[in-house]
Amino acid sequence: MRVLVAGNGGLLADALVASLSTAHDVRVIAASDALDRDPAAQASAGREVVVHFPLAAESAASPLDALDVAGRATYNLITTATEAKRFVLISTLRHFERYPAEWHVTERWAPRPTTDVSDLASYLAEIVVREAARVLPLKGIALRLGEVVTDEMFRSNPADSRWVHLDDALHAVERALAFGSGTSASSSGWSVFHIPGGGSHTRFPLGQAGEPAFGYAPRHEVGAPAAPAPPPQTPPDAPATVSSSRTPITAPGSPRRRVVVFGAGGPIGAVFAASAAADHVLRLADIRPLAEIVAENRPQNPGAPVPRLFDPPHEARVVDITDPDQVLAAAEGMDAIVNVTAMRNHPIEAFRVNMLGSYNVMRAAVAHGIRRVVQTGPSQISLAGPAGYTYDDDVVSSDLPARPGTELYFVSKLLGQQICCAFAYEHHIEVPCLLIGPLLNPAGTPSRPHGAYPFSVSWADAGEAVHWALHAPPLPRPFEPLFVVADLPHGRFSNEKTKRLLGWVPRDRLDRH
Repeated sequence: MRVLVAGNGGLLADALVASLSTAHDVRVIAASDALDRDPAAQASAGREVVVHFPLAAESAASPLDALDVAGRATYNLITTATEAKRFVLISTLRHFERYPAEWHVTERWAPRPTTDVSDLASYLAEIVVREAARVLPLKGIALRLGEVVTDEMFRSNPADSRWVHLDDALHAVERALAFGSGTSASSSGWSVFHIPGGGSHTRFPLGQAGEPAFGYAPRHEVGAPAAPAPPPQTPPDAPATVSSSRTPITAPGSPRRRVVVFGAGGPIGAVFAASAAADHVLRLADIRPLAEIVAENRPQNPGAPVPRLFDPPHEARVVDITDPDQVLAAAEGMDAIVNVTAMRNHPIEAFRVNMLGSYNVMRAAVAHGIRRVVQTGPSQISLAGPAGYTYDDDVVSSDLPARPGTELYFVSKLLGQQICCAFAYEHHIEVPCLLIGPLLNPAGTPSRPHGAYPFSVSWADAGEAVHWALHAPPLPRPFEPLFVVADLPHGRFSNEKTKRLLGWVPRDRLDRH
């Protein structure tokens, strides 16, 4: 078997290369080298299997580097491995530590990662592989392992129920390489297996991995359970524990709130600023000087809004959202953050802006005690083919799981949204996430042969939705996805939840389209 092992060394990665090399053709690439698509494609060429270790925290120069490897390098590896039949991702059982120790947590439970960078990194890598496996002709397999230890560590340290012996971890990878071969199992799709140590004292029980189809059978028993896990926090699909005594972001009679807007030079930022300048003090941030963007007067699309400058107390700043220090400084003294930045098609900057930029924004919110962050992104439901919802007529809920497939913009934006979600729940920050589809000029000439896409909305209504998201009362959940779509007659998508929670009502019906 021709195998590519992608990783930055470490106990399990080094042992796996040595073990596989005795019987297989093994090629190795550093996970950080896969940040560029060409090296990733060269390394994966002709490989039947990719085993990927996305955790680069030990060798990374910063948390951003670790997240970049987890998101961008994983994306590059799985989308360039055109001959691979399976993609094995090495992940972690730490995603489930928040559940009480007495609960029987198996593969059927939802991950609840912390905002620790190593937890976020492995979780983001899982998302990339899971979504790619919906559309690519390969099987994506995630192995969530306990803490891997050697025989010496096993003997010479106090027992820990979170351990898994190195030999058992290697056995799990071997089972993943053989999983589904020669059976009627699907040759594509997503599978996930929990890989604990052996015995009855493991922190997490042996579940689906122990069934005959996978056949993981650990031989090394771990000791008695460690200290109880911390109390559970609200999972992403449960009601929020936001205090009902909290006031809306712009309660009647309150002073004008100070809001920093990242991506203020774009059309949605332009509409929002014009709408919000009367009742907020705005710090308009963009990677280019706002005065320069205004002077160009170059609409992003025909009829798209362009920004304008505002007199004090409003201000404009040059801020690169991928620079954590600049983002932190721009958020100082602010009451809320609006993130309308976006990068669509650049294979590097899409991850840096859409994913790492979101991380920088949420870190700044935590540092400055900011309790509302408005995040924006694409609707994530328009993908054609078996993974998306194009074949469905009743796609009405904004709570539907995203389906980005391997679309660069969608994937990188989804990773940013998941970062926001993790921070929202862990740090009690309200994040209305506005999901926006095609943006149209109501007076423009229809350009599509079939008329407006059913998720369309005008530039003006999208920008004003951001304003309403700042005014809205406390949300039901810390992270709340919301459809921003016009009142279109197609009957496929609904803006009812957005109207109900934000008070926003679109004014442009887009009749000409």
